[in-house]
Amino acid sequence: MTRLKYNAWDSWEVGLTDFPLRGVTVSQLKLACSLVLLSSLAAVPVRAADPPRPINPLKMFARSPLSAEFEVYSGGITGDSIGAAYKSATQGDYGARFTFGFMKALNFSLNYMYSNQTRSFSAVTPPGTLPTGTALLRAGNLNMFFGSGEFNVLESKRAKFYISPGIGFARNAGRNMTIITPLGAASAPVIAGRAVTFNVGAGVKIYPHKHIGFRLDVRDHISQGGTGTLNPDQDLTISGTTLTDPQQYFGKIPVQNNLVFTLGLIFKVL
Repeated sequence: MTRLKYNAWDSWEVGLTDFPLRGVTVSQLKLACSLVLLSSLAAVPVRAADPPRPINPLKMFARSPLSAEFEVYSGGITGDSIGAAYKSATQGDYGARFTFGFMKALNFSLNYMYSNQTRSFSAVTPPGTLPTGTALLRAGNLNMFFGSGEFNVLESKRAKFYISPGIGFARNAGRNMTIITPLGAASAPVIAGRAVTFNVGAGVKIYPHKHIGFRLDVRDHISQGGTGTLNPDQDLTISGTTLTDPQQYFGKIPVQNNLVFTLGLIFKVL
């Protein structure tokens, strides 16, 4: 009796492949099955994908009908450490973006982003003014306002790939300065800080529906001054000592880089 078995490749094999089965060898059966499979696939209509095509630079600034989009997004912002003195933590973020355009491959966007990221900067107190210890400047509630351009470099019927430089500013709404000494610690609130930011990003926008889309964006924010410089007109009273121009204890606050990753939901307005 001939014993048949079914293997993982969905082909019927005979115990010895050279053993004839009703005058037909297994090799011939496999060839016939392959021809049937190929003919079945050829009979099924296949819809070719719409491959992305590069934008002609000469037509990038050609006029096009006005378009507008509103977007809400969420993601994360990476931390940064500069030596032992300056640190920021990785946190989540969320925001909104309004994008408009009237050229073929160039759009403009206005953005607001919020994160509960904290940034801290520490320095040693100079002798003669305060007890010897550490001065700690801590900032939270990061708010970013920035504008950017979007240059479409590849596009298809349903997707656009872009690069995007921009400029704006960051504002830390909650800041305080703490003096830490062997005898204890004392804090005082500091006026909110502002810092100019530059950003450069890239991403893709996908439109599965005429009026709905999704955006994946990766952007590097470069904050000039980190938490923002301290107001020289603000006097701080800590441990019974009044500090005039507290910025002198920290010197120049370093530049910081933060990568921001966001996934957004797009609503086409025009």
